[in-house]
Amino acid sequence: MLAGLPSAIAPSATAARGSTLVVSAYEYSFQSADSVAAGVVTVRLVNHGKIGHQVALARLDDSSSLVRVMRSLVDNKAHTGGIRWSGGVESAIPGDSSETILALEPGRYVIVCAYDGDNGQAHMSLGMIRPLVVTAGVAKAAMALPATATTIRLSDYDVAVAGTLHSGRQLVRVENAGAHRHHLNLTRIRDGATLDEIMKWDGKSQPAPLEDMSGGVAVLEPGQASVISLNLVPGRYELACVMSNDSKSKPHYMLGMHDEIAVQ
Repeated sequence: MLAGLPSAIAPSATAARGSTLVVSAYEYSFQSADSVAAGVVTVRLVNHGKIGHQVALARLDDSSSLVRVMRSLVDNKAHTGGIRWSGGVESAIPGDSSETILALEPGRYVIVCAYDGDNGQAHMSLGMIRPLVVTAGVAKAAMALPATATTIRLSDYDVAVAGTLHSGRQLVRVENAGAHRHHLNLTRIRDGATLDEIMKWDGKSQPAPLEDMSGGVAVLEPGQASVISLNLVPGRYELACVMSNDSKSKPHYMLGMHDEIAVQ
């Protein structure tokens, strides 16, 4: 077991995927089941919209009001209290789908798309926020994620890859070994683009040095992990966390939390 990570999310060669939660995304709403059994859950985001979406899961504290938390998320997603982020699918581009495997404990959750729209409004404030109940299922001690040959470790402030990312389909473990919340944003680097161009890009000017793709992991709390399903083609990729600790802090990638990898 890797140091600092609870046994409940340690990799296991015998772990199997449990139930599957399919979340369909539109502009601007989700469709999904109202509940899922606790345990190892595959979350599949299917994007039926015309723009990119994510599905991030957050578990409510026992004392939190669902209505208050949902309102607070819409008003100020960066500083909402009463929740613990549980991961999810960071991105699914229009017409595509992506999966992540999570170990979910029983409780009340919300699923959200925290992307910001062109008008500055977060998608969740436009309707992409939905309650989810995780009912009693397997014991916490049995919630072992599948073993993988490759691990991406997120820390303060670094992205480290142990193993090899290769072309084709593969399962990859992503874990937050830092003291802050992190996520994994995965993009394809366009031919000829340099790291300097990527770091200076404002997210709007064209041609863009990065190409959006499906994959990645939504926000993980410290000590959490998930397993993502990737289908990569040969090329260069950027792995990064673009979150900030607060409104006055630099995004994590500006503090060194990014890495470029080549996939053969």
